[in-house]
Amino acid sequence: MAKKVLLGILGLSLALAATAWAFNGDEAFQTQLQGIKRSQLGPALGADQRTVDQLLAIEQRYGAMKQQLTREAVEASRQLQQVMQNPQPREEDVRTLLETMVQKKKEIEAVRQRQWDEQKALLTPVQLARYFLYMQHMTREARSVRSPAAPAAPPRYPAGKAPEGVPVFRPNR
Repeated sequence: MAKKVLLGILGLSLALAATAWAFNGDEAFQTQLQGIKRSQLGPALGADQRTVDQLLAIEQRYGAMKQQLTREAVEASRQLQQVMQNPQPREEDVRTLLETMVQKKKEIEAVRQRQWDEQKALLTPVQLARYFLYMQHMTREARSVRSPAAPAAPPRYPAGKAPEGVPVFRPNR
């Protein structure tokens, strides 16, 4: 059971790190992305410019909160990886870091829900669905622009080796 929880938390930390890396970019990229959304959202949603501006303001306000919480979760993950390098990690340190990571995940989800609630109040159900699909498309586009067909990263540990306590998957040969 403890292994499953640890693996789940480590998976979450990798997802958070990837999200942080993908969207905590240089300011020019963020500005360009905002400009594109400002010009495309109105026609895509069938909404006026005032509504688009309100949506972008909500997105910007909550985006900053989510980025900060994500940075904190990634830092806790980094610290956990450091602690787990010790052959006998202190359980209290591990417990504290795991609780921090879970708490940050909950806080991020709460911020996402508040953002969704505010956006839902501005749009009709059809506009909301269009906005959701548009944002999925923009996320894929932004990721492809940020890291076009990047080569796979080399393994972090030699084949068959991993930090103490982390299972290694060995496919049948």
